[in-house]
Amino acid sequence: MRIKGVIRQVDIHSKTIGIIQNRRILFFYFKNSQMNLFKRYLYKGNWIDLDYDEDDKVIRRGKECYIVSFVYQLSAMGRFDSAVYYDKQSLNHSLSKFLKSLGNIMVLDLEMTMPTYNFKGRGFRAELIQAGFIVYDGEGEEICRYSKYIKPKLNPITKRLEDFLNITAYEFYYKAISYDEFYDDFLEVLDNYHPAIIVYGKNDILVLNDSYSINEKPSLQNKTRFINLCQIIKSYYDLKNDPGLFKLYKIYYDNEDVQIHDAFNDSEITAKVFKAFKDEVNLKTNKAEVLRRELD
Repeated sequence: MRIKGVIRQVDIHSKTIGIIQNRRILFFYFKNSQMNLFKRYLYKGNWIDLDYDEDDKVIRRGKECYIVSFVYQLSAMGRFDSAVYYDKQSLNHSLSKFLKSLGNIMVLDLEMTMPTYNFKGRGFRAELIQAGFIVYDGEGEEICRYSKYIKPKLNPITKRLEDFLNITAYEFYYKAISYDEFYDDFLEVLDNYHPAIIVYGKNDILVLNDSYSINEKPSLQNKTRFINLCQIIKSYYDLKNDPGLFKLYKIYYDNEDVQIHDAFNDSEITAKVFKAFKDEVNLKTNKAEVLRRELD
């Protein structure tokens, strides 16, 4: 339920505010991540436009409070002027413009080596051993796709990795290409399409950048511009923890997809989550409430 009104009471310590509606005061509770974002604007007399669930309540200092699910706007209204401190629609517009400005994109996922089950030391260096990506143009039309196993240089395939990828070492090495071949393929796509690279989390960025030095190849960091979709989604929904990729997919599409630990499959899921997130930013859908309930 959406409500807009003047803030009449504020208690930062209990993370609550009071708004008068129909001659009675309603109390609302902010989660930690929300309070950290909005507390600088929560003053008596300011206007707030928020959303809440009538069935989602907590007791704070003896008061029954509705839990805030979403804040649309925070502002101050004076006799002669006004100030908007926070406006989700304006932020959405800016983010929408940014996402449209990316042009060609590459949705990339990588798998990497793992130490043995009984490894207890330090200094294990993860290597790139599978790459999957899909390249789209600025209109969302697919340009090309790629899925390859890549032979590691420092460490052989372990039983732990066989179990994780559901492939035997024999099958892996039979299918795998050399790192040099992958490097040339990757460079060709970068030079031809100059894509922004969408990844889910920072690990893929770190492993890819480290792979150049491991394999004694010139770094391609000056040709790669990464977008960490996980961080953008976390910030957009004001989530406390990093949201899981497959959990997001389930919520956005109401579909339980099986995670099979395959780089290309994961790149497809990432692409679908990216598309669903753009629909959220463009206000075509609104999954904010269920996302916070499921993820925070």
